[in-house]
Amino acid sequence: MADITFQVWGARGSIFAGGADKTEFGGDTTCFSVSGGGGITIVDAGSGLRALGHAMETGEIGPFPEIDLLLTHLHFDHICGLPFFEPIFCQSTILRIWSAGFDRDEAFRETLSRVMSPPIFPAFRHWDSVRLCTTPPGIALPLAMGGTATPFSLNHPDGAFGWRIDMGAKSVTIASDHESGNDEIDRRIAAAAQGTDLLVCDATYTDAEIADRRGWGHSTWQQGAALGAEAGAHHVLMTHHDPHRADDDVNRMERDARAQNAAITFARTGWQHIL
Repeated sequence: MADITFQVWGARGSIFAGGADKTEFGGDTTCFSVSGGGGITIVDAGSGLRALGHAMETGEIGPFPEIDLLLTHLHFDHICGLPFFEPIFCQSTILRIWSAGFDRDEAFRETLSRVMSPPIFPAFRHWDSVRLCTTPPGIALPLAMGGTATPFSLNHPDGAFGWRIDMGAKSVTIASDHESGNDEIDRRIAAAAQGTDLLVCDATYTDAEIADRRGWGHSTWQQGAALGAEAGAHHVLMTHHDPHRADDDVNRMERDARAQNAAITFARTGWQHIL
């Protein structure tokens, strides 16, 4: 079985955050890719999706005749890159966008297209070239690159879903945009991620901040580390960095986390992990 390559294209949470003090970890919002067997699967369509599409267009990676894009949810920071993703405009590319948050493909299409409509956004005329698909939580769907993706529920306002991607004996589990503290949901996530090679966790807030942000749908790195330990994850990647968080602050958090577990990394745009 060929190696799986996981890459970060955007790890910032809530809104793009630029500036000289945010260059190391990057300012683009959530977008990850998992590639292997000559194919690719993308998780979330934040602003980082633009750079990924450009890399495909220029031949830096790919070509990929079929692409599966898995959405965790439709909050704007997770879909704002869609109309800037160059493969959408390529007639020879089959792009399937998946959601576990709807029971009908038509409802998914109506909701997503409403966001990409005037006066919020100029009329997007390329929906006919995109296949919008829904799948229920807990059901594994086959991926064009090979392997499967299985969605599971997270604790987040308006609902969100993590994804476990399995390819051969390797796996990546993404559980960003999750607020720890609901024991039942936390146990289900740990079960879904059991033994995964890479677990991507929400680490938006510090212990000092989280008390005033209950119900906002995010966690601390300490909570992410605990989830990783319960799941028996081989490596834990912390993501969804607060848009106000400067590089020095994220580096400090990473050092504190690694003092407890050397197999913890804080996501940086461009970071790759070979499974």
